[in-house]
Amino acid sequence: MTRGGRGIGREIAKAFAVAGAKGIFIIGRTVSAHHAEADITDRGAVSSAFEKAIAAFSHIDILIQNAGYLDAHRSLLDSDLDDYWKTFEINVKGGLLVTQQFLKQSQAGDTIINIGSGAGHLPPIPGYSAYSSSKLAFAKMIECVQVENPHLRVFNINPGAIATEMQKKSGDIATVDNIRLPASYCVWLAASKEADCLKGKFLWTNWDVTELLQRKDEIKEQNLLTHGLIGL
Repeated sequence: MTRGGRGIGREIAKAFAVAGAKGIFIIGRTVSAHHAEADITDRGAVSSAFEKAIAAFSHIDILIQNAGYLDAHRSLLDSDLDDYWKTFEINVKGGLLVTQQFLKQSQAGDTIINIGSGAGHLPPIPGYSAYSSSKLAFAKMIECVQVENPHLRVFNINPGAIATEMQKKSGDIATVDNIRLPASYCVWLAASKEADCLKGKFLWTNWDVTELLQRKDEIKEQNLLTHGLIGL
């Protein structure tokens, strides 16, 4: 898991521990047990982190992509280029490097869960061009990972309206969902074969799971819950 030391990531790690995970390895910027310190935009650091994880557990069967960055959300004209581009470095390049390392050792049935954002498909918000664009870019990348690796289980989720440091930075202090929601949702996606019908899809954790499963044929036939141009 990337960035599992606090917020949503920490809660996901706890949920997997409660569910009986054999081992949890966290890639972040601080060091603790079964933890590798790494900048996910650094190819060598990411590679070393995975080598350490594989040495500890032999194989990684679930990847939780939780690392992310929100820039100062200024208008395009007033944005600082370095801060703007850092959003893409972490949200796109970092995610790519981590995904590549996971794919190198992956086996049939392994799972990738990306903690994404609705910002990639919701209407444009002034000041959020970097964040929204980076999330949309990686959302399409995640869809490609599923198409290129049909033997894997790949999901992209919006964790909900959770009180996190990133949300506070955005200035949006409204919280609707409990932080345990995305954590438990990740466990369900990883452990439940009934979620296979949602492979390659973008999911909001506060959607009703029973209804999603009831509509699985409709979702497949109409290619719903993916990013694309709808209409003429």
